[in-house]
Amino acid sequence: MDHHLPVTQLVELRSYALVPGGAAAFADHFEAHFLASQEEVGMDIVGQFTVPGDDSRFVWIRRYLDPSTRSEALTRFYTGPVWKQYGPRANELMVDHTDVHLLVPHPSARAFAADHVRHARRAGAGESGDGEPGTVVVALYDLADAELPADAMTAALPDPVSERGRLVTAGMPNDFPALAVHEGVTVGAWLLADRSDGTAAEAVARSVAASEAVPVRTMRLAPTARSTIR
Repeated sequence: MDHHLPVTQLVELRSYALVPGGAAAFADHFEAHFLASQEEVGMDIVGQFTVPGDDSRFVWIRRYLDPSTRSEALTRFYTGPVWKQYGPRANELMVDHTDVHLLVPHPSARAFAADHVRHARRAGAGESGDGEPGTVVVALYDLADAELPADAMTAALPDPVSERGRLVTAGMPNDFPALAVHEGVTVGAWLLADRSDGTAAEAVARSVAASEAVPVRTMRLAPTARSTIR
């Protein structure tokens, strides 16, 4: 597996189990109250997704352009007035929030979420975000005994698939233990955009896994209207 990758930024891939039927309400609540408020204390929210066919799941991606500020930024947010006012409703809708991978971008790919500008105007309620509607597929590769199959990933992607990021486990202590992250596991996360339903992107991800004999599981995600990654 990869060792000692440069920690240029930290990225959290967060997958929440919600109460049955809670995804739409959670997405609305999250986008109304937890985008600008988190970015104001130094974090970037670069992706928010519901899961087609699963109305009790919400997935989102939060990053820290300065990894040394993660603990301070989280402390400021979770002890601040926005979370105090709106956190209880989020907690009512959540069943489990511990499925979290702490990651770093892999240097074999272009800069991660380079087009996200903190505090930029996002699509508002009833508006569509930039880019064509489609599906984002996250492929999670088990890298316990392997390295990220970067060479295979670099091969040309078939239309309508495009790459959104390559990330691997950061392999560093969780400096905000009040929020759990997976420990003792090493994964690679490949983010692919598919202008259709995700079938083509999943096929690419699984083909790479098969060619390198690396276990993989995939998630098909629907970007919310205000998601940067789409």
